[in-house]
Amino acid sequence: MLKIFRKVRHNMIKNKKVTSYILYAIGEIFLVMIGILLALQVNNWNEERKANSKLSSILKTIKNDLKTDTLVGSSVIRYYDSINKYSNKVINNEYNVKNIEECVPCRSLLTGYNPFNIQKKGFKLLQNYTESKSEKTDSLITDLSQFYTFFDAMVINNNEMIKSETLANLNYFKQQDWFIPWMQGQMTDEMKDFFGNSLDYKNRVAANNILTTSNHQNYIKLYKTNASALLNRIDKRLKINPKEIKSIVLDSIKN
Repeated sequence: MLKIFRKVRHNMIKNKKVTSYILYAIGEIFLVMIGILLALQVNNWNEERKANSKLSSILKTIKNDLKTDTLVGSSVIRYYDSINKYSNKVINNEYNVKNIEECVPCRSLLTGYNPFNIQKKGFKLLQNYTESKSEKTDSLITDLSQFYTFFDAMVINNNEMIKSETLANLNYFKQQDWFIPWMQGQMTDEMKDFFGNSLDYKNRVAANNILTTSNHQNYIKLYKTNASALLNRIDKRLKINPKEIKSIVLDSIKN
């Protein structure tokens, strides 16, 4: 092809067709520019395809994380539902010295601890991805970032408060004469009086119930609700043709 172009140029110069040569030269430059632009466009398409593929992979990881969290969250909620059930019976004086021995769970309401830890592998990948991009991201990525930022701090704080409260109550039990029988699952008269009649125990149960059921459990329920909504949005996004993702991002930037 280059030999043909050189031959054409040579003939034009030889025959002194200056005007034709100039037009030819312009046309050749134009063709070269088109080739360069096409090469750049192909490169942009490849980079865009790689970015879309990477984002899809990250969203799939987040999807798996959220699914795991909802399953674990459901288990934690069920655990604290049981704690709440027996805590209310103790607070409402449904148990006393005579029948407290029938309620085995009532002896460990203050010493059970079931933390909820958020899976953040996908979110960390998303953070690295957005930090490497100079353009704005779409609403799904923004909402995912806000979701994890809010709930991660809240859940960690609640975990620490419940852990601290549980250890404090366990340390209180350790100082009682009936600690070893309690640890061995036995029931003494002193234990019956404490668990069935003590106002101090009822107050401790009420305080623990506020931390676990009124706060921690409700935040886990709220986490599950928001996670489910985000899972639906991620599913819809992953079903979109990768070529359409770029237009969604551009539209969100314009708006």
